[in-house]
Amino acid sequence: PRSFATFASLSLLRPFLQASAVPSVPSLALMVAVEQTRCGFDSLLLEGHPTFSWLARDSSKPGRRQGGGMECWVAHASPDCAKRLLKSSRRRGGGGPRGVREAVVRELVPPLQRLLSELSDAVGAAPPEVLVAEGHRWGAAFPASSFAAAGSGEGRFYLDERNAFAACGDYFSPFPGRVEGAWISGTLLADALLARQAT
Repeated sequence: PRSFATFASLSLLRPFLQASAVPSVPSLALMVAVEQTRCGFDSLLLEGHPTFSWLARDSSKPGRRQGGGMECWVAHASPDCAKRLLKSSRRRGGGGPRGVREAVVRELVPPLQRLLSELSDAVGAAPPEVLVAEGHRWGAAFPASSFAAAGSGEGRFYLDERNAFAACGDYFSPFPGRVEGAWISGTLLADALLARQAT
């Protein structure tokens, strides 16, 4: 093995084991640019929807506002929909990255347009037209359960003081697959490392 440098300690912002060590659920995301909507929300959790689990106006994030009357949205496929689409892509021989991206656009743009039409109708607005669409596959998006390993951290992070090694992320939290879980895990690990340096 090659040695790149010598460190006093090492911290990782992702699990130190490969993602395959923890069962994960893949996710498919559709990113679109649409004409300006009049939707009065920036994100929407879609429980029980046949195709999507979450919808977010990406251009509402700081520094991402688009000009020219366009908005950017991200729609995450539901776990069941993602599994069906990935299985269908493999059967067709298009299970590679490009084939999956194309399948995401082909299969998810029509239901997203219907959903946006329904949401626009609710506020008396014309349905926005999808101008640009791009698909994305996130292979290990959502851990099926929290990850716990021997070491300090009570399952919220991993800290091996003897070997000066630490890891954190959403896999180590009570909120697996959510950004707040990753933030909580990272903040708790940072506090533990700072306390360790202070002693």
